[in-house]
Amino acid sequence: MIEVTATDLRKDLFNILDRLKAGEEVRVRRRGELLQVTAKVAPPAVSADERARRFDEWMAKGPRPDWEDWDFDPNDNSHIEYDPEKKFKDLDWP
Repeated sequence: MIEVTATDLRKDLFNILDRLKAGEEVRVRRRGELLQVTAKVAPPAVSADERARRFDEWMAKGPRPDWEDWDFDPNDNSHIEYDPEKKFKDLDWP
């Protein structure tokens, strides 16, 4: 177990992370308090196939039951469309 100050941790972060990965514990002293840091193995990332399966499952549910209550008017000019031909000064502001 090593004990470092927060400043020393910042200066030597990558080496200390390597020591944590190797199983060593680190104590960090900051403003008079002592924090103990231990490494925990992160769960594996979700694969692309799993993400696609979850997305397809979500899409198969269909629209929300309250979608009819959603008040959306595409003609109310509350959205912005990009037109590379228009210049900023040509925009019609309300």
